[in-house]
Amino acid sequence: MKKIFLFFSMVFFFSVAHSQPQLNSTENFSIIDEINDDSWMDKYFLVKRFNFLPVIRDYRDELGLTDEQLKIINQFYKKYYKKMVDIAKKIQEKEKKLESLVLNGGSPEKIKKLVVDIAKLKAELTVYNIKEVRTLQSAMTKEQFKKLLDLSGQDMI
Repeated sequence: MKKIFLFFSMVFFFSVAHSQPQLNSTENFSIIDEINDDSWMDKYFLVKRFNFLPVIRDYRDELGLTDEQLKIINQFYKKYYKKMVDIAKKIQEKEKKLESLVLNGGSPEKIKKLVVDIAKLKAELTVYNIKEVRTLQSAMTKEQFKKLLDLSGQDMI
């Protein structure tokens, strides 16, 4: 069972990580401006979240992002951001349910199932975050991405 889960996790990871967003010439540039503070989601990732959106939004001119680069970046968020929020909300709900089960004597089987479900969702959310980073890396020049890392306080990946 573990091998099957690992296999499907790897297939999912590589399919999401290697797909490229499609450009649309009528695309609106504003989605990165429409997303408010989403730091509440940070704790729902399997590992530390790379949240570059606030830096892109606040320093796009300093980063020297072109309209074409902004199209690519916005396309990612249009395609995946709602999915990421939905997954984070599912994790939030499942964690509340898990807490209740643990504190109120829930069955070990139900607890184990919830823990596994939460882990799968956190892995999926983390894969989207990796895809986000890869999209930014492919849309930006190396210099722009380095500047993004500097402005966000991250180390070079």
